[in-house]
Amino acid sequence: MKIIKINLLLSVVFILLIAGSAQAQLNYREDAVVVRADMIPAISGTAINVLSLMRFNGKNFEPIPFQIDEKTKDNNFVYTNGQKKNPQDGNNKFDGKDELVFMAWDSGALAPPNTKFPENSISGVQILLTDYVRNNSGAVYLFVFSANPPLSKIDYVQNLTEEGRNVVKTERYYFGEPIGKGYFDRLALIGPDGKVGPNLVDRIKGRGHIQSMGVLKFNAGEYNTPAPLVAWIDGPVRVIRRMEGGVEILGLKLKLSGGSDNVFYRNYFYTPIFFSLPPGLSSLLKGSYMIYTIDFNSKFKGSYYFDQVNKTPTIIDGKMDSQEKALDTKTNHNWYAVGGDKGNLIERMIVPAQWRDYVNMTTFYIDDDKEQDPPEDEPGRHQFGFKLEGMFEAPAGKYNYYIYYMVPDKKVTKENVSVWLDILDHPLKIQVQPLVKE
Repeated sequence: MKIIKINLLLSVVFILLIAGSAQAQLNYREDAVVVRADMIPAISGTAINVLSLMRFNGKNFEPIPFQIDEKTKDNNFVYTNGQKKNPQDGNNKFDGKDELVFMAWDSGALAPPNTKFPENSISGVQILLTDYVRNNSGAVYLFVFSANPPLSKIDYVQNLTEEGRNVVKTERYYFGEPIGKGYFDRLALIGPDGKVGPNLVDRIKGRGHIQSMGVLKFNAGEYNTPAPLVAWIDGPVRVIRRMEGGVEILGLKLKLSGGSDNVFYRNYFYTPIFFSLPPGLSSLLKGSYMIYTIDFNSKFKGSYYFDQVNKTPTIIDGKMDSQEKALDTKTNHNWYAVGGDKGNLIERMIVPAQWRDYVNMTTFYIDDDKEQDPPEDEPGRHQFGFKLEGMFEAPAGKYNYYIYYMVPDKKVTKENVSVWLDILDHPLKIQVQPLVKE
């Protein structure tokens, strides 16, 4: 087996980074890796059912969990399940904008040049992943087989219906949202014993406080946002759920989780939010704002909170002490973390670059057993997240922003939170090189 030398200098550097280790050097990375078919021209157009993704374990190649999700020319997913499934829009070939998906921690070392191809394989490519922050790399290998490619039996994520909810289960979390609704009210997290514990949330609260000419007109939010699940993909690496619906506020189409492809991996999930701002409303709605928060239930008390600007952890106990009252709620930031023995979570919001001159995203924090914020299932507010001011004053247009929910399997701290932030801030570098069978 030889690698075609597209860039000799880069190849030498990558080999030096990997040499001497047959173990995966990226097992600390929490990234899901997505590689489009048009990035792999040597294999583009191949039937999906003859492909296998493998790693080198020091002796030979072994299969790892992966999936290929087909996409249309318009960059929409080809869904295999649900009322609005569309398998007719796919061709069962890995081409165009189709996505190969796997987890970085499943990568292995570089295979030596004399390593034999797997039995019955015809051709292949090496996909090299590089973490330039920590100077580490790993590799996986996508092979084409004549028939019956070896496949991993591992399934990281499951899509289910339980107790009137659409549910996603993994080894790290249990997520549930009422059928037909645009919010979740079940989130259980992995604890220190390695098991997913009880539900820790009352509900997610995405609520708009709408003013017109300086006068509060009304509030709207997740409770009046219908968002039925109309189609889904349930693979071994990720679940993708197509939600449709939303709420219209004074002519603004605000889809809190509707009309979007919600993506779930073993260790994190994210929700796109689509926001349409018609012309002529920016001055009319000045002073309006949105809050995006999770209201945790009483089982989460005893946990702690910190964020990008409030770095000293506070204790969640249902009473606003002097430290909590003094939190910085004016400085822009885009992530917070909660953690402890009950479970750990990092929430991150990514807003459009066009909003930089208009939108201020700050800490929203209430820890008060006595305060109420209906509709909710449990009185009291242990509610943390973001306040977005200025989004209604941005130029007219259509915008997308994203909320990420990341679930560590150990206590999140100021010292180890960076590996989660790196998923978006310092993504792994991907390099694809064809292999030559000797």
